[in-house]
Amino acid sequence: MKSKNLILISFFSTCMIFTSFGQTWEWSNQNSQKDASAWSFIMDIDYHNNIYTGTQYGDSIFFGDTIFAHENYYDWANWAIAKYDNQGNFQGAIDISTLPDKTIFDVKLATDKDMNMYISGEFQHLVYLLDTTIYHGNTVYPDMPDLFIAKVAPSLNIEWIQLVSSTSQDQCLGLLVSPDQYLYMATKHSGFAGNTDTAIYLGQDTAIFESSLCSILKIDLSGNIKWRNELHTSSLEVSVREINFDIYNHLTVNGYLKNDLYYTNDTIFHPHPGEFKYRSFILEIDTSGGLISGLIPDWYLVMADTDRDAFGNFYFAGFIWDTVYFANDTLIQYEDSTMNIIAKLNSDFEPIWYETASAKSEQGSYYFHIDLDQDTLFFAGRCRGAFPMFDTIFGIGGYEALIGQVTPNGELDKVIVTETTGGFKPFGLKLDNCNNIIVSGQFRGYTHFGQDTIESYSYAVWDGITAKLERYEFNGFSFGPDTTVCESITLLGPEGYQYYYWNDSLSTHNWINITETGEYVFACTNDGGCWIRDTINITVQPGFTINLGQDTTITLQDTITLSVPNTYESYLWSTGSNGNSIDITGNTFGPGNWDIWVKVTQGVCIVTDTIQLTITISVPEIKDIGFKVYPNPTSDVFYVSLSRDIEKIEVVDLRGKIIYMQDKRELLNHHLKIDLSSRPSGLYYIRIYFNNLVGNCKIIRL
Repeated sequence: MKSKNLILISFFSTCMIFTSFGQTWEWSNQNSQKDASAWSFIMDIDYHNNIYTGTQYGDSIFFGDTIFAHENYYDWANWAIAKYDNQGNFQGAIDISTLPDKTIFDVKLATDKDMNMYISGEFQHLVYLLDTTIYHGNTVYPDMPDLFIAKVAPSLNIEWIQLVSSTSQDQCLGLLVSPDQYLYMATKHSGFAGNTDTAIYLGQDTAIFESSLCSILKIDLSGNIKWRNELHTSSLEVSVREINFDIYNHLTVNGYLKNDLYYTNDTIFHPHPGEFKYRSFILEIDTSGGLISGLIPDWYLVMADTDRDAFGNFYFAGFIWDTVYFANDTLIQYEDSTMNIIAKLNSDFEPIWYETASAKSEQGSYYFHIDLDQDTLFFAGRCRGAFPMFDTIFGIGGYEALIGQVTPNGELDKVIVTETTGGFKPFGLKLDNCNNIIVSGQFRGYTHFGQDTIESYSYAVWDGITAKLERYEFNGFSFGPDTTVCESITLLGPEGYQYYYWNDSLSTHNWINITETGEYVFACTNDGGCWIRDTINITVQPGFTINLGQDTTITLQDTITLSVPNTYESYLWSTGSNGNSIDITGNTFGPGNWDIWVKVTQGVCIVTDTIQLTITISVPEIKDIGFKVYPNPTSDVFYVSLSRDIEKIEVVDLRGKIIYMQDKRELLNHHLKIDLSSRPSGLYYIRIYFNNLVGNCKIIRL
């Protein structure tokens, strides 16, 4: 299946070959403990694209300015979980500690769509989680590790805590939240040969076993077991290595054993039962716990990290213990070396392609970490010296992380190698929800991430590291800077996304109308949880109105005053004046129709109003067209005698403000009484409208 035409490429002075990953390292974060090595591995990436990493530590652990400190502990007795957003900003950490002479083992974490955390771990005697003490379930054998599982809200309130306990060693080998929001857990119980033991699951179920047992549990998010199924063999050892989900929410379970595997009422037959060598098994389980398929391949190798694509193809990374007949090839692991493998299988678990890499045994045993984008594979592994892989020998100095992208046909497409002075060992690789690469592990000395250089606490020990390698330029979105608006504003988010959130409220719209001052947080995502976010502070200034009155008419000899309240910041009239009032004389403009407007500004609010001013050469006196107004002057009341039908009659002050108006519908006869007693002394205009003619006369109130 394979042929090798090796190409030698040196990495002693450079960091990448082939095609780079588009961008570069976007950010990195480190953790360290004093006088002891630390590490970081990716535990989960939640639906909101936050990244959770875990590390063991002893007396103290440092995450930037955050420190967890205890005294007189083993170097790796305690655990800490750190949370980062997708831009690398530290969001906080959870301390999980125990007694000074005890140890916490194998902490696991999974998250649901509401960012609740489900944390499990093995402990002796007791464990401290946040502000709660969790006690061992069996006081007779407190040194045999029990297993706790807790639900922790984003506020860090503990929602519930449950135990899995027995007099044997209880382990959590897998913890995941399924796409349909159920918690799946794989447990293992290892006792003594020939002894009978009882495992108690969350206080709701029990299992009697001899020597060794694995269980798969489906649990709702309130902590209730929906079903539990067992895996066991006729020999001592069976173990689960990993659980995953495919696109159908089916659970894929892989592990290793020496004999036939029994799952519920099904038997999966070992190709060579009873032999000394371990072999891997693969199970596909439906949501009700039923077995869809099961296989123990005739390959003497370990599947350590697995995944499935949307086409049903199965991918694994692992290592080879001995000579293996695989894909019509014989793979030989020599005594002085270790051999690692990455492979793609079809839905029937038949090999499509594979790649191996050998390293000297003194470099330590390790395997590659893998993840998928569609059917494109990404991997990260430790490499050193002359490192053969993908028909290429990579010439590398000390320990470095080799990160690559492989086409669906098994060809190396892109690759990058870290640059350090003391070494880099990757412990995990995952693609985030936007399919950018997150790598975790440990480093020593100096390491370079793009334009940044970071340094470990001491050259003698290793620090933990988590870094993001950006494949795609960030699809940024911004409302722009904080702003002040008048009365209201409509914010628009990008179109085409499945979910929109405005201040954490789900909406079907990519817009929101804002009428109140405040901070507005926007987020949108596709179904996979690749989020776009922005925050803007908006100050809403109250609006106001102005009114110049109705359209009016004057003659060339008349002057009219227009004004608005003198309470605003600035004014601009159509005449160029910038006061709060203007005087308009007819002969200044001349005959015709004129639009007179004013623009008033207060803060960011700008309000305008316009009237039409008609200027005539002369206006016929009312007496010339059959109307009479008397007495004139008057002290309070005057009368209008009308000899024809009209449209309306108005009384206007010198500012052009209408103080009285009646239309023909309100005129009961041709005589009208108008009271000016409440008005100040001065000159007023009477205007009478009919057909296309306006009659106008002046009246004086004494």
